[in-house]
Amino acid sequence: MKEIERVEMEISVRTHSHLRYTEFLHEILRQLELELNLEESRRDWLSLSLREAINNAVIHGNNQDPKKWLEVGFLVTASRLTIKVWDEGEGFSPEELEDPTTSENLYKPRGRGVFLIRKFVDEVKFSRDPDGRFCVTMICGLDLGPEKEDYHG
Repeated sequence: MKEIERVEMEISVRTHSHLRYTEFLHEILRQLELELNLEESRRDWLSLSLREAINNAVIHGNNQDPKKWLEVGFLVTASRLTIKVWDEGEGFSPEELEDPTTSENLYKPRGRGVFLIRKFVDEVKFSRDPDGRFCVTMICGLDLGPEKEDYHG
């Protein structure tokens, strides 16, 4: 039986679907990254991944409809940081996305977000929740080490 890790911290923010909240959500991530003492390059990649997921949720998932909701959740355990971004859209099949690195797609203005997320986080999942919302889950492994076991104080 798989052992369940103790949750060290959990933050969830639900807001109307608008890109103006992107910086606010990034500030939460920045504070978590500092608390977890992540390397600067790792912080940059996570920040870009969160930005892409939020943009996709607001623009493509919720069709820029501010009446719809966007939710972002951050969950920290001793071994990983999990970031989830939910929207109220129809979702998509990630297998059907075109490769943005091929010559015919190289200069298209869209189609790189999911590609970048896949490159910059350790694991990404796309799912439909039982409540009907579409969710992008991004997982970043942490090596807190024994001295970081209780990083709260």
